[in-house]
Amino acid sequence: MGDNVILVGFMGAGKSSVGRLLARRLGRCFVETDDMITAREGRSIPEIFAERGEAHFRALEEETVRLLALKSGDVIATGGGLPCRDGRPDRLRAIGTVVWLRGEFDAVYERAQRAGARPMLAGRKREEIEALYRAREPYYRQADVTVDTTGINPDQVVAKLVPLLRDRLSTLSPPEKPPTLSSLGRGWGEGK
Repeated sequence: MGDNVILVGFMGAGKSSVGRLLARRLGRCFVETDDMITAREGRSIPEIFAERGEAHFRALEEETVRLLALKSGDVIATGGGLPCRDGRPDRLRAIGTVVWLRGEFDAVYERAQRAGARPMLAGRKREEIEALYRAREPYYRQADVTVDTTGINPDQVVAKLVPLLRDRLSTLSPPEKPPTLSSLGRGWGEGK
């Protein structure tokens, strides 16, 4: 398992704001998968959806997951749909500790609407968004750690999360020691 902390959850769950605070508290770098995608594409998420469609965006997320495997010791906030593909939760757990920032639907829906342009909200009724939330929950539930964000602010979420992560991260096995000459068997110049 990698040593990253990966935040998952529905739009409006607080992944970005909690991730920034958590990274600061843990002394780690903060990365957002949506920022990785927009930097690579040179345009915003709404522009990607409008110009290339959701299928193209999901393909970009797949590439992003491959790139996340190269990261070490970061706090990573994923887009709401990134973990919601078969096999994806397992791949994320291989990269680090996955944390589901769970919120009651009404709370996250309200926050998501206040946060600005979100392609997955555009032109959809509340009932459709709730159906999407319910469809994604089984993927989010596969996280290693769950913190309910309903009714609390990002500082309070981080306060609940840090002790859970410290316990979990302290149980990670230390990195393998590099091999020594004696452990490699033959010394230099032997066996010719």
